[in-house]
Amino acid sequence: MHSSPRKNGFLSGVAVLTLSTVIVKAIGLVYKIPMMHCLGAEGMGYFNAAYELYTLFFVIATAGLPVAVSILISESLASDRQKNVRKIYQISFVLFFALGLVGALVLSLGSGSFADMIESPEARLCIAFIAPTVFFISVASAVRGYFQGNQNMVPTAVSQVIEAVGKLLLGVLLATWATHAGWSAERAAALAVLGLVAGSAISMLYLLLRGGLPARTILVPTEPPADGARHILRRLATLAIPVTLGASLSSLTRVVDMALILRRLGDLGHDSTTAAAMFGSYSTLAVPIYHLPSALIAGIGVSLVPSLTSAVADGSEEKQNSLVSVAIRLSTAVAVPCAFGLAVFSRPILSLLFGGEDEAIGLAAPLLAALGVSVPSACLLTVTTSILQAHKKATLPIFSMLAGTAVKAILGYILMGDPEVAMMGAPISTLLCNLTAVSMNFYFVDRCGAYSGKLMPELIRPLTPTCIAMALAMAAYWILGSRITESLAFLIALAICGVTYLALSVKLHVLGEEDMAFLSKRNIKPRIYKGRKHNGTQSENSGAAC
Repeated sequence: MHSSPRKNGFLSGVAVLTLSTVIVKAIGLVYKIPMMHCLGAEGMGYFNAAYELYTLFFVIATAGLPVAVSILISESLASDRQKNVRKIYQISFVLFFALGLVGALVLSLGSGSFADMIESPEARLCIAFIAPTVFFISVASAVRGYFQGNQNMVPTAVSQVIEAVGKLLLGVLLATWATHAGWSAERAAALAVLGLVAGSAISMLYLLLRGGLPARTILVPTEPPADGARHILRRLATLAIPVTLGASLSSLTRVVDMALILRRLGDLGHDSTTAAAMFGSYSTLAVPIYHLPSALIAGIGVSLVPSLTSAVADGSEEKQNSLVSVAIRLSTAVAVPCAFGLAVFSRPILSLLFGGEDEAIGLAAPLLAALGVSVPSACLLTVTTSILQAHKKATLPIFSMLAGTAVKAILGYILMGDPEVAMMGAPISTLLCNLTAVSMNFYFVDRCGAYSGKLMPELIRPLTPTCIAMALAMAAYWILGSRITESLAFLIALAICGVTYLALSVKLHVLGEEDMAFLSKRNIKPRIYKGRKHNGTQSENSGAAC
């Protein structure tokens, strides 16, 4: 194993993961444009149906364990227990290998049953072909968890880019070849899936070469002995199972979305091919762009868990509050302008990226605008879940997501069955799901004493610069729209909006000195909060049941 413990501070880790996420998402958008042209809305419907099922299996196999591994390794490093770090990596690697193999076999052998379950039998081949990816990603996640526990986010970032590039190059190449060969939409989509499989395999090999296979534990007399295998497995399970359940519920909401759309469109009289095409337009054009801000915030959540865990282990309540405050401020600083931008400029965004797909854009644009309203709650859900995980309250987000998923399933079924609402019921139910879950998470954060600052100022701080920047952008777009092309007018308006927002954010102190210090250094002097009383150490009740 090769790693430098504590190589990256919280914000340097966020910067690395955010940069990689921007690259990955840019590649993803570039990937979807030729794929949409090659496979069409129908083929992308089959592709995305398989991908959503794969995501659910992937989450079940890997979501909780990397977080648990990073927490245990971070705790061991804080106590200078290097032998325990190696032992945790050994055990987690074997566990990830086994879970990935089982998940891949279940998805592959049950592909027909899963396709029938979502009422898209044509997606069976795509589901079978994507199954090996569960194994490759699972093994890769073991190594990622080790590096993240060391607060070294570079290998995770590089592996994500490798996976995306492999998917882009091979997936588009295979889809183009299948289309020119005259293959049917379902067979061409299945062949395109192999690009994702190959990218995941190459990413796994890179991580194994970078991190190495788990080495045998070296006996060092001056170090305390490593924990026993049963103890480590029990702690991994205690930490991972709640996180996995919470993440599985988050992924399950997307599967529920897919199943409800396909089923309720059928109830409204659409055949399976038309329903697949409508779902393909929504899932290929609107949903990926909606998820982009949340993906950027995911880097904050991944870096926050080991950093905050270390602060909790050290008993530094002021450092804990500083980390949480920075994470919330950065999240809202990204989420609020993105929400306004998607809500106002949904059609220009889609026209710029998917020009020529007028029918699909016409369907997806109002859906993307509605999804834009959900962006802040989705981003804050990610951050608050990470806060609770770092405080070893990983079971609490499960209740939040259970409530949110129930709201989505019930209201989605009702709304999408109404002919006047139909597809619009999907983004509406997503918003209500997110609001339910994030409200409960904030309640749990407050009750558990995980944050002692004032939340409301952090949440509303970006509103003023966002409103001013958006007003200028809308005016520029309206004035230029009749004089130049729509895409050029939008790009100019976007540039005006971005420059204005950044300038006003600095002027109005949307991000303060503490955030700038985090961006430029590994450590800062924590802010002294004037809300509740502190004694400089972790509260004795912070670990109590909420």
